[in-house]
Amino acid sequence: MKHHTPPEFHTKPVYIELAGAGATGSLILAGLVRLHLAMLELGHPYGLRVRCWDPDTISHANIGRQLFVESEIGRNKAVTLITRYNYHFGLDWSAKPERFSPDQYCNSGNLIVISAVDSRKSRAEISAANREYPKAYWIDCGCGLDYGQVFCGNGSPELPYPWVKHPELIDTSQDKPGRSSCSIADSLEHHGLFINQFIATGVLEFVWQLFRNGGLDYSELYFNIKTGRMMPVMIELPEKQEIKCNAA
Repeated sequence: MKHHTPPEFHTKPVYIELAGAGATGSLILAGLVRLHLAMLELGHPYGLRVRCWDPDTISHANIGRQLFVESEIGRNKAVTLITRYNYHFGLDWSAKPERFSPDQYCNSGNLIVISAVDSRKSRAEISAANREYPKAYWIDCGCGLDYGQVFCGNGSPELPYPWVKHPELIDTSQDKPGRSSCSIADSLEHHGLFINQFIATGVLEFVWQLFRNGGLDYSELYFNIKTGRMMPVMIELPEKQEIKCNAA
């Protein structure tokens, strides 16, 4: 079954709330710039309007795994990246140097919320914003050392919200005690160098499919780069809505 993109996605600005500008979020943001430019070239009248959220500052441990350089250490991640892309590409995107908090940025159906965070507590806070953005698409992503997943949902029967289908995403009791990485070497013990790139590409592909192919055939993507596997979960209607044909 295919989930079809709402018509307004092709005729109005499409707003994106990106929560997180770290190892995965910084790569997603760079890809959103490319996606925006491609949409304009293909005839979209407005493209994307992106707002990026992150309260963290850049540290030495971020250099090499995230899209930052030494001279940016000490600056806010979201502000640094948004300023960079606004300057280089003539954009008018915005940055919020704080934790994600909905404020009626867009209350129509042409909104995508992307969570690129590393704790269930943060995911739970983001998912609670569903009350403010009831018509939005929600894309959640996460990864381990050499594996990861991307989920997409909008609350429709065929595309339930990620945390509804996978309640463990927001089960804060499963969060492990926070740790502080003071070097890239320590970071690489917990996440491989390129796993975040795979996850970011999966997120961006969901957005690209909504525009380029008019909808989605799958709602989940699983990656395991150690075994070289990627597995989608195809969209299916709930059993109670399936049409059953009986012989006469």
